Amino acid sequence: MRRLLVVFLLLGLAQAQPLRIAAAANLSPVLPELVAAYEAAHPDVQLGVSYGASGQLVEQIRRGAPFQVFLSASPGYLRHLADAGVRIYTETPFARSPLVLYVPSRLGVTPTGFDVLADPRVRRVAVANPAYAPFGKAALTALKRAGWYARVEDKLIYAANVSQAAQMTVQGADAGFLALASALLPALRERGAYWRVPQDLYPPLLQVAAQLDPRPEAQRFVAFLGSEEARAILARHGYATP
Repeated sequence: MRRLLVVFLLLGLAQAQPLRIAAAANLSPVLPELVAAYEAAHPDVQLGVSYGASGQLVEQIRRGAPFQVFLSASPGYLRHLADAGVRIYTETPFARSPLVLYVPSRLGVTPTGFDVLADPRVRRVAVANPAYAPFGKAALTALKRAGWYARVEDKLIYAANVSQAAQMTVQGADAGFLALASALLPALRERGAYWRVPQDLYPPLLQVAAQLDPRPEAQRFVAFLGSEEARAILARHGYATP
């Protein structure tokens, strides 16, 4: 009887382990609401989320970090995982994220294009590190295609990811390239304005969910992100359908 009780306790501990999700930092404004909706519908499942730049999360997964789901800001990083021998059971594109140029209202200028970056009051422009952050890579690609990169290169300051770029913009930088979802957060919306970078200037920032674990719990959450309920939540935060 005592041995049976121990078995039940171990099973209970196993069931209490959360489903671990590695999520691109741009999803931090919306993922808490998605997680709450999913957990309300599946009270037997708990989700644990770690945020970071997609490239940094890929390195963690390649080194054996125990994530069951990876939410990337670019499908290209899933190919990096596959090339490294990481098995992806299913993958679901679930949203597209617009890139915006945000300027705090304390500068007294409203962005209507890249020309705001030439304003002498704009001396530091926050951008996610393009080496491993898709939003940083998209921002630099847009600047180069528009012919602005050489004019603003000396003003760029780099953040670890797009979420930190938003923090830097609020706390001291004069402008920043952010995800639309960050610019729509009340703390930023009330303290600045943004301009949507034309989408034909940068590769699509396609959000993709990858199932890294064969368990049905991981498969169900990936499928949920493609549901009508999830898309409605994503739309409220500025995300478009894929």
